[in-house]
Amino acid sequence: MKPIKHLYLHFADGQRLALRFPQQSDDPAEVARGIRKQMESPVISIEVDGDLLIIPRASIKYLQISPAPMRMPETTVLGAELIE
Repeated sequence: MKPIKHLYLHFADGQRLALRFPQQSDDPAEVARGIRKQMESPVISIEVDGDLLIIPRASIKYLQISPAPMRMPETTVLGAELIE
């Protein structure tokens, strides 16, 4: 069984969408490429319970992936902590 990942979409209007899904690939480089492709697209496409969600990137404030992938985009700052 593949590890479970969580994706939290935080929208500009304050709403949040939480999703759970199996890890999409065991290859860290392929995961990094997939994240890069999604970030470069004007929409994020996600299959949920047999339906396709197409979410315009313009409506998203930020994304949170948990746990983080093993391979991060090149410009990622590592070791940060959220403070309030």
